[in-house]
Formats: sequence, structure tokens, C-alpha cells
Amino acid sequence: MSDADPTPALTAIGGLGLAAEQAALIRGALASGFLARCRTSVTAAELTAQTGLPHVPALCTALVAAGVLTAAGDDAYRVSDDYAGLFTAGADSFALRALQGVAVRERLVESHFSAAGSGSYWEVTDADRAALAASVTVDPATDFGRGAMAATIEAIPEVRDLVHGDARYLELGCGLSGALLSLLQLYPKLTAVAVDLAADLVARARAQSEALGVSDRVRFEVGDAAEFTDDEPFDLAFWSQFFYPARWRERTLANAYARLRPGGWLAAPALIVDGDQLAAPDAALNALMVSAWDVPVRTAAGLVAELEAAGFVDATARTGPVNTTVVARRP
Repeated sequence: MSDADPTPALTAIGGLGLAAEQAALIRGALASGFLARCRTSVTAAELTAQTGLPHVPALCTALVAAGVLTAAGDDAYRVSDDYAGLFTAGADSFALRALQGVAVRERLVESHFSAAGSGSYWEVTDADRAALAASVTVDPATDFGRGAMAATIEAIPEVRDLVHGDARYLELGCGLSGALLSLLQLYPKLTAVAVDLAADLVARARAQSEALGVSDRVRFEVGDAAEFTDDEPFDLAFWSQFFYPARWRERTLANAYARLRPGGWLAAPALIVDGDQLAAPDAALNALMVSAWDVPVRTAAGLVAELEAAGFVDATARTGPVNTTVVARRP
């Protein structure tokens, strides 16, 4: 029997459990609109009347302990200074989508310790897949989302120069199309086609394009990105490569090459910059997630090599404020 002291491990596990519960607390506070009601000072009694919730005083106490709310006197509360920025430019929408994705990922990570595992991205429920898709893109209805995409594009000169003109843009694996719909609002000459296998995600993206007033400049297609065809070539293509298992990648890249005009650019996000990054907990968990879906864990250099093997040239990694994107040109 080991004589090792269990205290450090139990302390660490207690901290992990606390973080998970507090994430659920904030997720619920955001999703219900509870936290938004606290942007100005409000009493527990007023919150009870407004929300109809039965445990408002205890919820407020837990949110204060988590640093999310601060006491404002006379049984009143408001969002703390640390969290007040969530309600700037729609950052709360981004935060909620991220936390809802975490809830799904938490279940998937645990399932990897069973023989069956979690299956592929296409084997999760529609609701879980939608939450995962939302958590890896921006909300195009917010200034925060559009600003994040503007900053990302400005860090990639090959893409920046195209979207400022009347480029045709193709997105392979569009999901909810948060980035694409943001770009269409930012760059009024841009036109696009978006392709995804998930009909429910495409339907949501199409509906949001109408709500945002850009539906006349985008066409959505439900289908296999490796088989999509179009009568006209594209100037720019985006490939959501970390949703593409190994068996689909070569065909999809070949089709992306065929759909681009000579001189057109392909962009693809890198999951990790280099192997050393896997020492970081977030990168290691991201690698676990995609590995379980049979998606290769490509470093930026590995993704460059994959694009070059598909016939692209001038492949390079561009690091922006959100992630690292590899771009490559069809000769």
C-alpha cells in the first residue's frame, strides 16, 4: 500500500469540481438572462419577481462567491467589474456559446474512457453537434463577433486583399457560418457559397443570413464538400479541417483545388502551432477531441505539408488574434 499523501490530489480534484460547477452556474445565468438583469443594481426580491425562480437569494450568493456578481447594498446586486465587459458588443453571446460547448465536450471527454468512446462528430446528437459548432465560431449578429473576424482577416494579407474586393468565397464545412456571415457584413462586395453535411446547421445559417440582410450574397448547399461543384471558380476557399477525418481529407482538398481559380487561395485553421503546445491543457484536450473523430492532429507545419502534397504552393502560417491559419495558393 502506498504511503503517499492523498491531500494534494484531493485538493486538485476539489478545485476541478468547483470550476465545473461554477461554469454551469455562469452558463445558466447567461442562458436564462438572469445575469443580464444584473447589469444595473437589482434586489433579490426584484429578480424573483422578474424571473419567477425559486432560489434567487442562493443563486446571488453563489454568483457573488464566484466573483460574477457584487453586493450593491440593501440586498441588491450587480455584475462585478470583472464580468461587466461581457455585456460590451455582445461578448456575452460568445461566452455563452463557449460554455455550452464545454458542457458537451465534458461528456465527450469522459466517454473516451469507455470502450465505445464518443464516436465521430457525425454520431453525436443534433443538439450536441449544434452546440459544438456554435462554440467554435463567432456570433455574426454581434459587434464582438464581427470585430473578432475583422481582426483575424487583417492578420492574413493574402485573404485581406481578396475580401476587400468582389471575391467569390467558398466555405467547405460551414457549420453555422458565423465567420462567413460576419465577413459578408464587413465586406459588402464579397459573395459566397457555403457547404456542409448537416442540414440542420445549414438551415440555421440560412435563416440567420436572411435576418442579417446578406442572403442575396450567399448560397448554402447541403452535401459532401468533396463532391460540391459550381459553374464559376472561386477566389478564396476556407476549409474547416479539424472536422474532417483522415479518410475524407485527400478528396476534399482535391475538390478545393479544383474549385479555385489559378492564383486563388485556400485558408485552413491550425489546431495547434507546434508539438510543444500539447503540453498545455487546452491544446491537449482539443487534440483528444479531434483524435477521437479520426481527425489528424496537425501542427501548422503539418498542415502546410498536407496542403503542399495536395498541389498548393506558397503555404504559410499566419498567426492572428484568435488562432493560427495556414494559407496556400493554387498555382
